[in-house]
Amino acid sequence: MVRNRNKSQMKDQETSTENEINEVQLSKLTELEFRAMMLRKLNSMCKDMSNMSKDIEMLKINQLEMKNQQEEMKNDISEMKNTLEGLKSRVGEAEDQISELEDRLEEINQSENQKKKKIKKQEDSLRELWDNWKRNNIHIIGVPEEEESKRGLENIFKEIVTENFPNLVKEEGIQVQEAQRAPSKKNPNRHTKTHSNQTAKN
Repeated sequence: MVRNRNKSQMKDQETSTENEINEVQLSKLTELEFRAMMLRKLNSMCKDMSNMSKDIEMLKINQLEMKNQQEEMKNDISEMKNTLEGLKSRVGEAEDQISELEDRLEEINQSENQKKKKIKKQEDSLRELWDNWKRNNIHIIGVPEEEESKRGLENIFKEIVTENFPNLVKEEGIQVQEAQRAPSKKNPNRHTKTHSNQTAKN
């Protein structure tokens, strides 16, 4: 009877939790039951300690990995900062180059404007010089000298233009400004054809 009771109590103790054990139950346990319970508790504590040790090792490993990751992140941040500084430096250099190019472009534009002014001035001077030195603009070939002496070169020119270009005379109102024979003097030792030159204006 005692053995059966002890076995049943041991089974009950195995199924009961630690929180359910109280002083009354402990006082009712036999020495053998108490030792068995203590062994179970020790085994449980050993398992818990072993699990805790494993957890601590895992925590240490995780902590080490986190430190390594932090170091990598610090290195990445430092590298990004260096890259950013390099980009800022390049941007600054690019801005300086752009400013220099803009200054050079402004100088080129000013130089081009000065060249254009000089060219225009030279063209105006050439035009003025040409206007001062230009020759007669109409030549009439084959006017007999007898007709010239009788009627005059201006009148002959008017008749030719009126006869051949009547509309031009009416619309534009062309007038003879000057008439002369070229060359004005004959060389007696050389046969020279002479032509009458007229300058007309409208």
